[in-house]
Amino acid sequence: MDMEKKWIEIISDNWSQIAVILGIVGYVIEKLTVFFLKKKEITFSRLQENKILEIRIFYKSYQTLNIALLTYLEQMLQEKDHKTFEKNIEAKYIESINDVYDTFRNDIQNQFLDFKYNAMTVKLFLDNEDLSIIDEISDTFVSIRKKLDTYRSNNELSNTSEGWESLVIIRDDDISKRLPELIKKIESSLRQSFKLK
Repeated sequence: MDMEKKWIEIISDNWSQIAVILGIVGYVIEKLTVFFLKKKEITFSRLQENKILEIRIFYKSYQTLNIALLTYLEQMLQEKDHKTFEKNIEAKYIESINDVYDTFRNDIQNQFLDFKYNAMTVKLFLDNEDLSIIDEISDTFVSIRKKLDTYRSNNELSNTSEGWESLVIIRDDDISKRLPELIKKIESSLRQSFKLK
């Protein structure tokens, strides 16, 4: 009990100094907590900004590749009407049909490489569910490219109604339906991650 009385006496005699020390300790703890929370908040904000930037770049490369493939496909479909196609070639000062297609293929190849790079980069910021959708989009683009190259390299196929129908199917199913469906899934997921409606 003597020890208890001593502590009570020490506390009662020095209560103002103890209160100041506890206040200083509390102040330091509060400032450290605020500092670390702000640091995390700034890091999270930068991460969100980078995510938005990468998504924007991904969408741009997606649209560019999509337009390039659609243009290439439409040019193939126009080939059916040779007179119109020859006039287009003359207007652009291109000597042969193969030069036109080589130009398209080179452009598509560059756009495809850009898209693959941007798809790989945007994956760093997405959830696992979205990663598989990005892979599906990439696989769909690869499939479209292969189908178009197969069609272009197979002269027998390109001169048949079956060949023309395959181009229409690529345009109507893969480019006009499948890719937009996949993009809508990504958009929905992104809205949820940014807490947008």
